[in-house]
Amino acid sequence: MKLSCEVIKDLLPLYYDKVCSKDSSLLVEEHLADCPQCRDELQKLNVNLESPAISNQEVKLMENISAKWKKDKRVSFTRGAMLISALAAIICFVSYNIIGAKLLPDGTLVEPFALIPIGYLFILFFIISLVFNLIFLVIAKLKKK
Repeated sequence: MKLSCEVIKDLLPLYYDKVCSKDSSLLVEEHLADCPQCRDELQKLNVNLESPAISNQEVKLMENISAKWKKDKRVSFTRGAMLISALAAIICFVSYNIIGAKLLPDGTLVEPFALIPIGYLFILFFIISLVFNLIFLVIAKLKKK
C-alpha cells in the first residue's frame, strides 16, 4: 500500500523512537526506500542532542533560586489569602448594610443575616493567614542567621 508523504511524516517520530507497530514500521520502511524527501526528514530526527555542561556554581545558583521561590510561594500564598479574606469580609459587611432590613406588611423582618457570620468567618481566616505569614517570615529570618 502506497502512503502519502504527509502520513509518513506523522509516523516518522514514532518510527524513529521505535514505538510504532510492526505493520507501521514496514509501511514506513517501504516508503523510505522510494522517497528521498522522507529519508531527509528521518535524518533530521537523527540529530544528537548533547547534554549541556553545567558547572557546580550554576547548580548551586539554581538551587538557591529554587529555595527562594518555594519560600516566596508560601509567603505570597498567605499574603494573597489575607488580602482575599479581608476583601471578602468587607464585602459581606458592606453588602449587609446596603441590602438593609425590610419589614414586610405581615410584620416579619427580612434581612440578609447570613452575611454577618460569613463576614466573621472571613475575618477569622484573615487572622489565621496573618499568623501563618508571620511564622513563615520568622522562620525565614532564623534560617538567614
